[in-house]
Amino acid sequence: MIAILFTVIVAIPLGNGLKVSQPYYVVGREGKVSLQCTYTKRYLEEIQVSVYKGMYGQARICSALVNLSDPHIETEGRVYCRGNVSKGTVDLTIYGLTGEDTDLYRCQVEFFYPPPYISIIGNGTLVYIQESPDCPTERTEARVQDIPEPTPIQSPSLHITLLSAVLITTTITLILQVMKTVLKQQKPNQMAQIVSQKSNYKNFW
Repeated sequence: MIAILFTVIVAIPLGNGLKVSQPYYVVGREGKVSLQCTYTKRYLEEIQVSVYKGMYGQARICSALVNLSDPHIETEGRVYCRGNVSKGTVDLTIYGLTGEDTDLYRCQVEFFYPPPYISIIGNGTLVYIQESPDCPTERTEARVQDIPEPTPIQSPSLHITLLSAVLITTTITLILQVMKTVLKQQKPNQMAQIVSQKSNYKNFW
């Protein structure tokens, strides 16, 4: 009973003096992001580091028990963490993220040894994951290469278009010349008919 009371009395002021600090905002690329969490420095031998996703830490992304004699962090899973602990700083890199994983991420540091046990959680970091643009795969590139080039019938060349325009213009010019010649030949004939009609009219009277 005395030991429990002593632990509670000691843990309360220690817990009030400790905190976990995180950056407000970080950007991740290519499915990964670096996150740094710092805690008030004190003599420690064993801690547990966890990262939670969401405003209220609903989903635990990774968690590792770390002995500071070998302060490396390595977890497994679809989303996993790599990092290390040094002088009150937890440097983490989270892998396997997508744009849908953009959210608030909170660090939790639990102090196991030496006692008393204390658990502190940070205010959170807004992690934005940039989506990488889709690159064409080898299969897509092969399909593009298999598409046949358009034939001259499907895509007329500039030379053919110009030749057609010249032929049309020449044809129209020839037609106009023929019509002009015909009209010139018809005009004298009409004048001769008019003169003949006038002569006949005079002879009649």
